[in-house]
Amino acid sequence: MQNDADWEAIRLLSTAARMLRREMDNKLRAMGLTQERVTALKVLRDAGPMRRAELARRLRVTAQTLGTTLVSMQAQGLVNELGDDAGGAPRRAVGISDHGRAALEDAIRLEDQNLTAELRPALRRELITLINELEGSRQYGTAGSTGAAGA
Repeated sequence: MQNDADWEAIRLLSTAARMLRREMDNKLRAMGLTQERVTALKVLRDAGPMRRAELARRLRVTAQTLGTTLVSMQAQGLVNELGDDAGGAPRRAVGISDHGRAALEDAIRLEDQNLTAELRPALRRELITLINELEGSRQYGTAGSTGAAGA
């Protein structure tokens, strides 16, 4: 990196993120996944079925972006759309499928094996603090908003 001391913070952060993301994306793509899909699967696994709008809010993406992603994930058999009678799930809720759980387990193993997936605890805390500060009062998943990342 030439003259890295002169790089502004945004350039440093975006370059590091892009390099890490490209590495993981290539590995996940070979499994038919993306980081965004893995994140969505983790939320659904941990929180259970939920409406699309709530999932979009938790993922910090627009409902429109999520809708496109969920169509693809449903075609892959990673998620299922649930109705009123599905174990108390809200109408038009989405939930993780058995195939989605298995794919998520494989992706988590891949992340655990990837040396760049783990950040030093101090750096991780600093990044979380930065994200929270930047997020401020922004509202995600509502009309006219933009997501932090695509799903």
